[in-house]
Amino acid sequence: MADIQREFERQEKRAQKERRKKIIIWVIIAVVIVVLAVMKISEININSVISRFVDSDGSIEISENYYPYTLDASQNVKMVNVNNKLGVLTPNSFSIINSQNAETEYGFQHGYSNPVLETAGIYSLVYNQGGDFYRLDTISSSVYEEDIDSSILCANVSKDGDVAVATTSKDALCQVVVYSKTLKELFNVNTSEGYIVSIALSDNGKKVAFATVSGENANIVTKVSVYNVSNGAKEYETVILPSGSLIDLSFCGNNIYTVGDSYAGIINKSGKYENIFDDDSTISTRSFCYSPSGDLIIAYNSFSNSTDNKVAYVKKNASIKTEISIDSNVKSVTASSSLISVLTNSEVISYSISSGEEKGKFTVDDSVNSICRMGSEVFLNKQSVIDRGEADND
Repeated sequence: MADIQREFERQEKRAQKERRKKIIIWVIIAVVIVVLAVMKISEININSVISRFVDSDGSIEISENYYPYTLDASQNVKMVNVNNKLGVLTPNSFSIINSQNAETEYGFQHGYSNPVLETAGIYSLVYNQGGDFYRLDTISSSVYEEDIDSSILCANVSKDGDVAVATTSKDALCQVVVYSKTLKELFNVNTSEGYIVSIALSDNGKKVAFATVSGENANIVTKVSVYNVSNGAKEYETVILPSGSLIDLSFCGNNIYTVGDSYAGIINKSGKYENIFDDDSTISTRSFCYSPSGDLIIAYNSFSNSTDNKVAYVKKNASIKTEISIDSNVKSVTASSSLISVLTNSEVISYSISSGEEKGKFTVDDSVNSICRMGSEVFLNKQSVIDRGEADND
């Protein structure tokens, strides 16, 4: 009788195991059906999904791709590296994005009709060019938003959070005011030399430079005035730039890069202008950016041969450290501390910043408008999304 009881118990245990197995199998089948249904609805290629989990040698490797990141606009998008976060300005908003998981860590709707972005360190400055509002933010919070009485021409920010604002003036053609991040006025000057087209603050906020444009003897003249903020408006240096339209001023240490549409040079700490390229040559600037250390990366060609595109890595002493020849049209350049990436009509190509050696490339289509390098990765803006490019091939 005991043997029969034990046999009955064993059979019952086996039956329970079989029932559990059947339940698990039916749950797995249900999950697969749901997943296939979702894939069908979303028109997802199952092979592309599998490829995300299977490495080239057949081993399982789970990796998540959080991109593309959807934007609220498809035009006039600017991407920048803000303290190793991806900063994105659109006509509607500004966002700080974690580049690894594409999560928006901070952002706001600015409501500006003509927004312009400047960054330094952890600070971002968004101002309404031609309007009267600007705001200062860190990568995680708002510092302030200010409404001023005059129209903003241009503005800049230092790594300490000081802000220089150039506006129209009732007492002169233009006015430049430098504020601390607590809105304490540090510097104030009026000028009638001409209208201000560009302004720059040194990293520590101790120097401010601005460029004015005026007509003299039927010629357009661009002058750069350089001030020590602590000395006020009494002492300054003025430098006349070559003919052409100035695009940007930027401090690198005590020197100032000057990038124009047909020239590029440096105003050294002695107040002298030095051409980066030959004194008797003109260039056509295609694109430019600055490395994390503040050095200039400029893509250009000559007027006599528009297909002869080059990318130059220029040190702050005006010497060209690296020069790279590009066979295609250059749409955008971006740089990390070790790599330069170049966007052409069909490729993104990365080079060593020190030697110019090609390090990798991948194919893109002509919908890509600009690129931004963040460490070992390149991010692409195309239409209303930001996507992550392929890894470089060392």
